[in-house]
Amino acid sequence: MKQNVMKILTTFALTVMALSAFGQSTEDMIRRRAAEKVGQLGDYIKFIADPQNGQKKRDYYRLAALNLFISKGEHYYEIDEDDNRIYKKGVMMEVTSVNRNETTSNPVRDYLKNLMDLKFYTRVDISTTEVSEIEVTKLRRIADNQYVCTCYFEQAFCGYRDGKAIYKDITRKRVDCYVIVEGTEEGLEYIIMLGDVTALETRRA
Repeated sequence: MKQNVMKILTTFALTVMALSAFGQSTEDMIRRRAAEKVGQLGDYIKFIADPQNGQKKRDYYRLAALNLFISKGEHYYEIDEDDNRIYKKGVMMEVTSVNRNETTSNPVRDYLKNLMDLKFYTRVDISTTEVSEIEVTKLRRIADNQYVCTCYFEQAFCGYRDGKAIYKDITRKRVDCYVIVEGTEEGLEYIIMLGDVTALETRRA
């Protein structure tokens, strides 16, 4: 019993130490991992969107992509500055087009399903900014064991029909990356999850 209490106290102490201030190398590591999450999402989206890939594999990567987001894209609660619980129906993904002025916002789970249903195109190619070139802001503390940073990146979309590119655009986006610090017996664990994705600007490619 005494040994278990000591383990709990040690874990708590490690967490407190981490929350007081990140060392620069630790913060750099976390920001790099956030950029890697965004890059991973880009890889999944590229595969999911292309109808030339097999349906079962596309659905497999759709589910894998959801694992990158808060609550796997399902509803969750957010705590505001006054410690109020705010219900969120899920992480949102903004979608734009150079052919229309408005921006639409859909739950990420619906967005990924829609990517699998782009029947207008016979081939789709989506590329995302290289991980090393993704802009990542400094970490900002939002709760006792939670931090957030924002990643800025671009996605280039190209839709083909019968071998000919018929639509191209490039969208600059940002995504909030939430970092949860958990103390374990082995040390500190940093869990990174993606939040809402905002479309900042869309232009013709």
